[in-house]
Amino acid sequence: MSSTHTRAEVQEYLDRMRAALADLPDVEISEIMDDAGGHVVEVADELGDDFSAAALTARLGTPEVYAHELRVAAGYPPSNRSVVAQTPPKPVFAARFAFWALVAGTAAAFGMGIGGSSGFPLALLVGVFVVWSIVLLHRKPELIGQVGELPETAALKQAIDQAEEGPASKAIAYLKSLQPAWWLARAVLVAVSGLIIDGFGVFFLVALALAGLALLSGPRAKTDRRWLWVSLPAGALAAGVLLYVLGAVIPNATYRDNYPTSYAPTFPSLPSNVYVFDKDGKALTDVYLYDDEGKPLESPFYGCEHDGSRYREDNRYPRPRVDYDDRGECREIGGVPFAVSIPTVVQSPSASTAPSAPSGSVDPSSSVTPPASVSSAPPTVPTSK
Repeated sequence: MSSTHTRAEVQEYLDRMRAALADLPDVEISEIMDDAGGHVVEVADELGDDFSAAALTARLGTPEVYAHELRVAAGYPPSNRSVVAQTPPKPVFAARFAFWALVAGTAAAFGMGIGGSSGFPLALLVGVFVVWSIVLLHRKPELIGQVGELPETAALKQAIDQAEEGPASKAIAYLKSLQPAWWLARAVLVAVSGLIIDGFGVFFLVALALAGLALLSGPRAKTDRRWLWVSLPAGALAAGVLLYVLGAVIPNATYRDNYPTSYAPTFPSLPSNVYVFDKDGKALTDVYLYDDEGKPLESPFYGCEHDGSRYREDNRYPRPRVDYDDRGECREIGGVPFAVSIPTVVQSPSASTAPSAPSGSVDPSSSVTPPASVSSAPPTVPTSK
């Protein structure tokens, strides 16, 4: 088979495609045919000696069907011409798998982004779904048109159209005007995801490559819908990373702003163990301590078992002492390791005892009886006359 013959059959295939697109403006036809023409020639070269018009049709479908799929993928309205009679049975399963692989890959990418380093297992899931779908779509380009005709896709398009025509139409139009800036920010956030998950490790290099694809996929997805299988998961990953970063930064800033200059602790700090004695110096066990508000004074206790089964935090005292012997074996020792001597309380003098008056004071109400005077003259003795 001569190359001239090959070129003639390829040109005939392209002419039929152009005829199927004749209802579109010339600019739109040129955009579609520029992309499709190179792909048709590439497929013809891959077939090599096995090339024929039938083989080319088996790979791409009839020119009318292929043109219909490309115009639907590019977002143009379907042709009024009927291509049903020339349409071969469609592998609906493959189209539905590609659609739901895109949905699952987008959701997994968002989960990986918002999960930070803990979202690394989802990275494998993202890779499996996205790579598998991209390979499938490039091996069977006609699938993109079949995906566009699925009921799921039609429902999604209807929801998007209603949102664009509803009250939020101005906001959506404004967000669309920011798409170039978002494409750049998306690539940066995809690269940041590599730092979050793996530092400067191998995954960071993979993230850099994905960032480059994310940057390319934005404008190319407008003309080739197969790039949506890169663009949408990349956007979901970037949105998840953005929420993760904001969630890590905003709470810390709020905490610093609201941090009190001074505060009183809810509970006073307690030692690891407390021993309580009565007035006679006898140790008390199973004592429960409370503060002046009736709240338990709790402190943690770790026993010899390190699996957490011996951990407790309550207000019962005293706790067993934990000791290790020379072989490193742990044991818990009960009891009180010391004795105390309770000091005797000296009773203060009774308040009812009146204090004695000072010696230098005299009570004016009291009367003092002076002592009887003693005469120095001799007693008088009566004389006789």
